Amino acid sequence: MKNFDIYDRCENFVVNIINLLESIPYRKSVGVISDQLIRSSGSVGANLYEADNSRSKKEFLSCLSISLKEIQESRFWLKVLRRTNYAYSEKISIYEKEALELKLILGSIYHKSK
Repeated sequence: MKNFDIYDRCENFVVNIINLLESIPYRKSVGVISDQLIRSSGSVGANLYEADNSRSKKEFLSCLSISLKEIQESRFWLKVLRRTNYAYSEKISIYEKEALELKLILGSIYHKSK
């Protein structure tokens, strides 16, 4: 498996989420979940980039903490999406696994930086 740095993985995560959501036929519930999932998955990387440019350790940890919260929110929406779109459950499970891996990586960075 090719190693990606955390920035690439976060960017790929949101792009893959967007592509996944565009492949699922639109229903009102999918639209609501899509909006939330795109926001939370995009926020993971955006806050990581912001952390990279922080002016203090406290600011860095705060931004990283937000990334962790957003990946958790993404995990929640992916679970809901999978449970309401059984035909896409295999695809969705792939992104649930990636979200868990990102959570573990970001958590490790956070705890090592404290």
